[in-house]
Amino acid sequence: MRPTGWGIVLAGLVAGCRGVEPARLPGALDEAGKRAIADTVRAESNRMLVAMAARQIDSVLRFYGRQTAYVGEGEIGDWGAIVASAPPRYASYTHLDCRWEDPFRVDVLSRTSAVVTAILSCEKGNQAGERWLERVARTEVLAPEEGRWRIVAVHESMKPGTGALR
Repeated sequence: MRPTGWGIVLAGLVAGCRGVEPARLPGALDEAGKRAIADTVRAESNRMLVAMAARQIDSVLRFYGRQTAYVGEGEIGDWGAIVASAPPRYASYTHLDCRWEDPFRVDVLSRTSAVVTAILSCEKGNQAGERWLERVARTEVLAPEEGRWRIVAVHESMKPGTGALR
């Protein structure tokens, strides 16, 4: 029995669906490449904490993308409004000391995307003499933008009943 035209097409499609091993895809990252990106992202994350401690809001905002997507407190945030409200909020702080708690996880998804998942713990104080601790679970998506890794999406979640971010 001779194969028909459709039989040949079907056989070709099935053969083409076998898949390609991820390591053989063009541009796939090896473990050393992933480690290098993870180290860079980790360093940027720590540099952001230094800018936060110095209460340099312009420097802090440079760690974020131009149109960062924000989700927190059960809402999708208006990035423009968040950026506009940041300078007066930072000006009211008299104390700001943040650190990443362990585990601090960096997952490199590709040459152009990485995800940070961690608890950000911040001791804050304001001009009214109030002091408080904020512990927020964060997931950040980072991508290269204008020559450096920037946060392009962030989700923050405080433990229920512990107050709101301020």
